Amino acid sequence: MLLKQALAVATAFAGAAALAAAQAPAVQPPTAEQAEFFETTIRPLLANNCYACHSAGVATPFGGLRLDNRELMLAGGDTGPALVPGSPADSPIVQRLHGRPVLMPPTGALDATEIAAVARWVEMGAPWPAARAAADTPDPSEPFDLEARRTAHWAWQPVVATEPPAVRDEAWPATVEDRYILARLEAAGLAPAGDADRATLVRRLSFDLRGLPPTPAEIARFTSDRSPTAWADLVNRYLESPHFGERWARHWMDLFRYSESHGSEGDPDIPLAWRYRDYLIRAFNGDVPYDQLIREHLAGDLLPEPRIDPDAGTNESLLGTANFRLIEHGYQPVDPWEDRVKWTDNQVDVASKAFLGLTVSCARCHDHKFDAISQRDYYSFFGTLYGARPTQRAIDDPDRLATNRDALVDLKTEIRAALADRWIRDAADVSRKLLAMLDPAPDASGPDAAAAAEEDAEPPTVEAQAAAAAEEAAQRAAGSVLAAWRALAAAADFPDAWDEVEAHWEAELADRERFNAEQFEPAWDLSDPDDYAATVGHGVGRTAVPSRPGEFAIARRGDNLLTGIYPAGAYTHLLSDKHAGVIQTPRFRIDSDYISFRVLGGNLSFAQLIIENYAVPRGGIYHLRHSPKQDAMSWAQWDTSFWKDFTAYIEFATQDDATMFILDPEDGRAQNRPVRRTDGRSAIGASRIVFHDTRATPKETVVPVRSLFERDAADDRAPGTREELAALIGRRLAEAVAAWGDDTLTEQQAVFLDEFVRADLLPRSLEELVELRAPVAQYRLLERDVPVARRAPGVVDEAAPDQPLLVRGSHTNLGDLVPRSFLTALDGRPYDEPGQVRLRLAEAIAASDNPLTARVAVNRVWRHLFGYGLVRTVDNFGRLGDPPSHPALLDHLASEFVRDGWSVKQLVRQLVLSRAYRMDSQPSAAATDSDPENRLLQHANLRRLDAEAIRDAMLSVSGRLDSEMYGPSVPVHYASALSANEDFDDNGPVDGDGRRSIYQEIRRNSHNPFLAVFDLPTPATTRGQRDTTNVPAQSLAMLNSPFVIGQAAEWGRRLAEGEAGTVEGRIDHMFLRALGRPAAEDERARIVGYLNGVAAERGAETSLLLYDAGVWQDVAHSLFNLKEFIFVP
Repeated sequence: MLLKQALAVATAFAGAAALAAAQAPAVQPPTAEQAEFFETTIRPLLANNCYACHSAGVATPFGGLRLDNRELMLAGGDTGPALVPGSPADSPIVQRLHGRPVLMPPTGALDATEIAAVARWVEMGAPWPAARAAADTPDPSEPFDLEARRTAHWAWQPVVATEPPAVRDEAWPATVEDRYILARLEAAGLAPAGDADRATLVRRLSFDLRGLPPTPAEIARFTSDRSPTAWADLVNRYLESPHFGERWARHWMDLFRYSESHGSEGDPDIPLAWRYRDYLIRAFNGDVPYDQLIREHLAGDLLPEPRIDPDAGTNESLLGTANFRLIEHGYQPVDPWEDRVKWTDNQVDVASKAFLGLTVSCARCHDHKFDAISQRDYYSFFGTLYGARPTQRAIDDPDRLATNRDALVDLKTEIRAALADRWIRDAADVSRKLLAMLDPAPDASGPDAAAAAEEDAEPPTVEAQAAAAAEEAAQRAAGSVLAAWRALAAAADFPDAWDEVEAHWEAELADRERFNAEQFEPAWDLSDPDDYAATVGHGVGRTAVPSRPGEFAIARRGDNLLTGIYPAGAYTHLLSDKHAGVIQTPRFRIDSDYISFRVLGGNLSFAQLIIENYAVPRGGIYHLRHSPKQDAMSWAQWDTSFWKDFTAYIEFATQDDATMFILDPEDGRAQNRPVRRTDGRSAIGASRIVFHDTRATPKETVVPVRSLFERDAADDRAPGTREELAALIGRRLAEAVAAWGDDTLTEQQAVFLDEFVRADLLPRSLEELVELRAPVAQYRLLERDVPVARRAPGVVDEAAPDQPLLVRGSHTNLGDLVPRSFLTALDGRPYDEPGQVRLRLAEAIAASDNPLTARVAVNRVWRHLFGYGLVRTVDNFGRLGDPPSHPALLDHLASEFVRDGWSVKQLVRQLVLSRAYRMDSQPSAAATDSDPENRLLQHANLRRLDAEAIRDAMLSVSGRLDSEMYGPSVPVHYASALSANEDFDDNGPVDGDGRRSIYQEIRRNSHNPFLAVFDLPTPATTRGQRDTTNVPAQSLAMLNSPFVIGQAAEWGRRLAEGEAGTVEGRIDHMFLRALGRPAAEDERARIVGYLNGVAAERGAETSLLLYDAGVWQDVAHSLFNLKEFIFVP
């Protein structure tokens, strides 16, 4: 059958032969982006789905068709080609993926995204990287030789700081960097362009450093300042502006594909992702060293001394790891391991490009075709990152989170001791209370009154009687001491009844223990120190060791001091239910039909099964979550049969710390659904987890009544009367209270004591506990001052084992384990400590002798200031990338960058102080002929503003700009409300509340149409160099966008309402605000002519139009539409 289908496909390709021959364009070397797309997407797809039948690995490819070589795909099989480059609709390979007329691959259809990727590749012209091979590029068909590739390529070589070159024109250089530029120009017979005028310079610098146009006052101040330090002073002012951080944080966000949603259907939120954006702004304003940012991004949660921001009061290092959460997730993937492999691959891709300028992800399916990166290197990198579990982290300064903690511990100890003393005294009276419950005292008004009252009372309904009987039966089944007491005390023959009850419970408990042993596989007991030590987690509420039996929580308000006594386990709220807490089990492979766990809690805390780290709040098949709803341990259960063979872990977390917040199935079905709390209060506790294959939960074997059957040497006689039983209960209770006071309580004593506390046979009411009112009131005051933690997306490391190599990149084909380490070409020594591998990777990347990191960093800064990097492929320093135009200058900048403590601001200052930065953008005729791409930097590059700068400039010029910094993002404005999805239907304001673009929400499925048309990148991977397109849609947007029209109207209104002045003066003022210069005579004349025409139509004086907002709106709109407005010369 498979052979027939393959032959049918090969035959079907025949009809495309002539078309392919006629239409196939000449083979062009693929761009770096195309090569990367092929290596990371198309080649793995072909290898996983096609090579088994259509490659050189098959002795006789089916139908004579091979799909592992571009030329052979064009040649086709027995009768024709497989593709028509540039035309997906005419390419048989695309048609067959859609099932026309035969579905390929025969094992099952590819998903829609994979088919779309193949179509996109064909539309590109079917680029195949081997076609780009230059003379010094390795032949992909030759055996992989890592060492040869390392020694042959410049980027792997150590940074070498050289003496600045000699130049003939010694008067031109202003900085050392200028000497490198001038030396190359002189060698090429070119002279540098002259200096740009001051108005141009201040506008250029303002946009480069702040992303905003200069104000007229700033322009006037600089152009009139003739001091020799005028330029340096302006540079320093702009570097110290808080807008510097906003501008340069946005550049960084492109590297880490910043988004506040996960994409796919529903486009679910990444909760509080904006805190990562604010962290970046603070970091760039504070000039945090670049190497520190690397450590924080890769291992901020593992740093022994995290960086604390004293002003924000935040653990900044933790915030850096939020970048791991900015990934795209599939929609309820039925294969979450495949989804996990995809987004971990994306993390590898982003980290390696952003910091190293390497396409490490191209080695997922095989050794890198061109660079010194083996497939094992890829899986070493992959394994280093894949142990980072997603979570929500409390980001406050640890000292703030620990507010009053020690005082609460001391006060709680004092309260416990005083309460134990009181209960010791009251336990002696419990036997009397038990007997009194059986023979209540007659009413004080006499027997006749009591009889009358009994006669007047309505008899209980049948339903009430049935409910009471059911409750009593349930208590007996649960092993209640009080239920047993009531039954035994009412027995006519007490000794026989006692023997019967004792025999029943002896047999019952034996049956329960046997049942549990046969039906359940113990997974973890969180009361066991060793099991608890194997968990991971975080939060002030997560204790260092599990709690012994007898812990309790002091109620934050009300008459009751506490609810009850807890068994041994792990709890987050023992001091305050404001304390954050996350407890995660070790990872396990699901091989049972059910998982049961014992849990307590409230206020929408969660137990969740996190499958393959899928951290998206979904319903559907991802419904395995449970919110405990009582302050007593009970068993809950999940049916895990659907998820067998996948790995997972169980997370117990307080409300705001849950990895994915969504109501559990019970709450989701409720008519009155619980509302998420905003006061930070939530609590959870857990003890045991078991695996099993039958739909039952474990039976309790530690029950209160069992304490009555325990014998000791001093008292081994069974009670013979109810009075003796009451006395026995009193003794057992006194023993339990004494043990509780000494913190030697056993699990059996804990459940026994808990029953009497919850039944109020031991006092817990502050009305009775007069002596405890003062310390409890003090405790509650201290607890009230415990701060609510601020959260942000982050990770916690699970100390994962080494990752197996995935053969041909297939997530289903596991190969040998690959030890975690850095790239072999730089330092391939394995990492020893599993829980520290990300920190080791961070240190390796941030090492001062790493030949790539500093080069990549300074190249990115150069690109943002000069338009292009010294290496133009800023994200690819490999063999398919461009070589540096000035290698010695690149190494000089890299070495100085490290020497200056990795200071970004110092690097920026040094570069903008250069003559090279201050050159005019007009090229010389000689430069146009010999260096049309301006690789030698004979003149400044004319640059179009990026999307955010264009938008922000309009807000600034119109006067609408709100300079408020930080905080939640402004909801995105859709072009049409129809583009909103079901989970995010809030169409934000057209003008984004006047906030800068960096504060506008970025979502994967819903884009700001104005920013998108000016090439705001899709948050998919690292984009160090944005596209700069010139398409009709941009002109249409400047003419018709509601945002542009709105800002023109805002500017016109403000002008009309301001001081009158003169028409010519206003025109000059508008040009100065919008373009950084006064209007030229002809420009001024045209606008005056327009105004005169409007005045003539109205029969009014031109000067009266100064108060007409509509007229000045038209002028403002015209200025926005000048090319000069969106370009920086």
